[in-house]
Amino acid sequence: MSKLKLNLLFLLFFSILAAPALKAQSFSASVNSTTVGVNEPFQISFQFNGDDINSIRNFKAPDFKGFRVLSGPNQSQSIQIINGSMSASLSFSYYIQATNLGTSTIGSASLDYKGKNYKTRPIKFSVVKGSAPQNNNGRQGSGGGSEKAVASNISENVFIRAVADKQKVMKGEQVTVTYKLYTRYDISSPQISKLPTYQGFWSEELDGANRINFTTEVVNGKQFHVGVLKRAALFPTQTGELSVTPFELKIPVVVPKQRRRGGGDIFDEFFNDPFFNQGETVEYNAKSNTIKISVLPLPSGNVPSSFSGAVGEYNFYASLDKSTVKANEPVTLKVNISGTGNVNLIDQPQIKLPSGFEKYDPKINTQVNRSGGAVTGQKTFEFLMVPRVQGQTKIEPVEFTFYNPKAKRYVTLRSPEFSLNVEKGDGSAQGVASGFNKEDVKLLGEDIRFIKTSTDDLSRQGGYTLFSFWFWTISILPLFALIGAVMWKRNNDRLSGNLELMKYQRAEKMAKNRLKSAKKSLEANSQKNFYSDISLALIGYLEDKLHIPKSQFTIDHALEVLKKNNVAPELIDEVRNSVEKCEYARFAPAADGSSAMQGMFDQAVKIIVEIEKGKIRG
Repeated sequence: MSKLKLNLLFLLFFSILAAPALKAQSFSASVNSTTVGVNEPFQISFQFNGDDINSIRNFKAPDFKGFRVLSGPNQSQSIQIINGSMSASLSFSYYIQATNLGTSTIGSASLDYKGKNYKTRPIKFSVVKGSAPQNNNGRQGSGGGSEKAVASNISENVFIRAVADKQKVMKGEQVTVTYKLYTRYDISSPQISKLPTYQGFWSEELDGANRINFTTEVVNGKQFHVGVLKRAALFPTQTGELSVTPFELKIPVVVPKQRRRGGGDIFDEFFNDPFFNQGETVEYNAKSNTIKISVLPLPSGNVPSSFSGAVGEYNFYASLDKSTVKANEPVTLKVNISGTGNVNLIDQPQIKLPSGFEKYDPKINTQVNRSGGAVTGQKTFEFLMVPRVQGQTKIEPVEFTFYNPKAKRYVTLRSPEFSLNVEKGDGSAQGVASGFNKEDVKLLGEDIRFIKTSTDDLSRQGGYTLFSFWFWTISILPLFALIGAVMWKRNNDRLSGNLELMKYQRAEKMAKNRLKSAKKSLEANSQKNFYSDISLALIGYLEDKLHIPKSQFTIDHALEVLKKNNVAPELIDEVRNSVEKCEYARFAPAADGSSAMQGMFDQAVKIIVEIEKGKIRG
């Protein structure tokens, strides 16, 4: 700051102390235009001019009916010296949006000054579609002038852009959507208003930084600070044109104030210095664009029989843990599929076994890597088999077929044929009665064996009387056992044929297992893993509880189902807030990490318990 400016500053302050006060007071409302665009932000100011602004009391804003308040009241004050007399002004400004087309009116604001009440005149607006022309006839009031507020076009300087790496894909092929925040203003702590929905897609959130890291880009000749909000890998499960809904944020934006216009006055230039012009904070609702993705069906000609829907690029191998095994002893066939694509949706390959084998449901292990631009991972199937017949046998090659979108063709991978030598077992698993061995058994004819061929050593031991306790016990117990077995079989068949019921009964158990993982992350103070585990616990619980397929799950759909089941609105809001907090915590971890995580964990447990009380079945 130059010596001249410092001298002028001291002169200004001493003049204020010595100058006589002006007696005129005024209270007025001002806008930069009385014609505004619908949903476009603009500023309205209520300014009081007088000699003692410290005597102002009880400011009351008008009812902004038909308008949405984005920010305010933001206070500012100024001092003027005219011909040796000092006057001061205090203004209350708001950033607002008109929500309805037509004519609207903002009523009077009021305040008390030294025992007297002052009111502004109402202002009428014409709300039009699109951008409104600017004019200078927006001031109405009871007295003299003050600075005029000029609404900043925030939408041109702060916005969210959603970008897809592909506009046309095959069914099951990955498309990556990136959400970027562009800003030319200072911003702080954006809050999620609404998460995007992926109807018709299976989604995988790609890992990113915990905080927004800004870089610089030039858009239409203007330089912007750009930060990645989130990235998602989407796998279409339907064909046709699919839409990804917008991502919405509430962003506190620091908007520069309009500079004073003093016609070259040296004092106006002094107060227009950036040191004094710090700007005002406006809460702006930023909304990304909607993305349209065209999804083509997979080729229908010459589809291999082993194709079950896998799309991507994969490697495949299968192995048998033994080449020689005894009859009635288990052997494991392990199948591993790895590569790029949605490994979660890979179905188990078909295993063709020769006669004399028993096969059990496989143990499945899935590992997914989301750290790169493409989703990769592996899925392992372990089939447990028990041969019952001895001899040399062969297991047919295992096949796995996937569609390669880059090569635009189906690819079939095969394992080698497996040879298995089944040796003679020890007989323990074949039900050989104890007390007998094969030397005691005589062969009669060619096909029939008798355990006992002579009755010389048999003697009468007595029997049960008709009305004895043991007679009735032995007679009735098999009946109860039969009834229990029938009921168990029916229930098992019902569950096996009703996937929705099985998911419903598994929901609480699966949620508990996922919450255990979140508890471990909480104890380790790992925020990133914790919020990921909590999100998976809540979303997985809702998927199973409401029997919503993963490929069709969205939080809005789940909340709609809860609403149809008469779940309390407060609980529905808690579900939405919890999921959104977990999503937001990915790039803006809480400063009070441990306490925030504990609160989130308690809230997730409460949500699950409250939903369980409602006995919801979707």
